[in-house]
Formats: sequence, structure tokens, C-alpha cells
Amino acid sequence: MTDIQVVKTGNQATIILGEKLVASDVPDLKDELKGLIATGVRSIAFDCARLTQMDSTGIGCLVATHNSLTKVGGNLSMLQVSSDIHDLLCSMRLDRRIKITPRFAGQIEAARE
Repeated sequence: MTDIQVVKTGNQATIILGEKLVASDVPDLKDELKGLIATGVRSIAFDCARLTQMDSTGIGCLVATHNSLTKVGGNLSMLQVSSDIHDLLCSMRLDRRIKITPRFAGQIEAARE
């Protein structure tokens, strides 16, 4: 997993992403996520503070993780999401399934008014 860190505490884990979540990162990340869920992790948060680029494979990984966690009563969230990625995820209506917290929540809310 290039530039991705995992911090696990009990049944919660934070995945600290690098600048990209793209096809080359996903296979290793999926294996890590499956292992976390198999060991009882029920809450996974992606820390997106450094994330600037995400492709369709990265988005698919998010959806698959959400689905896997939902099956076991868990949840997925995304933290510190940039406005560009936030807009992309919202345009796909993923904000209806995944809790997405924008990096600058106040600025995004103000821009929508």
C-alpha cells in the first residue's frame, strides 16, 4: 500500500490515505480492509486530509468497503475530504450511504447558500 497507514484501536480503524486512491493502491488496501473486518473492526474512517486524486477503482473500493461493513452492522466514514472530492462523491450520491465530512465544512455550506 503506497503511502497509506492503518491505525487500529479495538473495533475501530482509521485509514490514513496518501495523495491518491487509484487502481494501483486498491488491491493491497482491499486485502487490508478485509482483514480488519474479519478481525472484528466495525467502524472504519478514511482520513482524506492528503487525498487529491481518486479514480473509479478507488471509488469502487469505498463502495465495497461500505457494503462489507453494512453486512456486519458496521459503518464507514470519510474525514477531511477536499471540496473537489466531496463534490465528486456527492454527484454520485455516495453521501447518502457514507458519512462524508468535508475538510472545510463551513466553507462548503456557505458556498451552497
